[in-house]
Amino acid sequence: MRDLTLEKNLRLLTLLMDSWKKLHDFITYALDRAKPIISADQERQFTEVRVTVLQEAEHIFTGLNLVADLSGKTMNVLQRAVSLRGVRELTGEDTRRLEADWNLVFTRLGLLQGQLKARRKALLGRSALGVALARLLGRDFEAGTVSR
Repeated sequence: MRDLTLEKNLRLLTLLMDSWKKLHDFITYALDRAKPIISADQERQFTEVRVTVLQEAEHIFTGLNLVADLSGKTMNVLQRAVSLRGVRELTGEDTRRLEADWNLVFTRLGLLQGQLKARRKALLGRSALGVALARLLGRDFEAGTVSR
């Protein structure tokens, strides 16, 4: 059986993870002072990734009730990384905070993605009839426990 909401959330979360990793690639580039000077095109691409992360995060966090858990840390990353040049000029402490906040969000998103994939796998092994019967009998179809 397929859960369309679950599939949509998993697809959106995967898109957010991809954008979050692209953001990290830009941040890593900016922090490497041995890399060449940052171009206007790179700044534009970085800004586009930031906008995408902002939009996707807001939508996904609201839909999955994660605003309280992840919204603040995500905003910390986006506020510290206002531009590639700005990232390059961060102090050592600000750089550590940026990396820690980025990693915390990345780890939690990865865990959530894994949970959604596990739920999808469990649902794929069940028929629609089996789920409907479990609901009629008062069983929670995910946990397999009595819900009364």
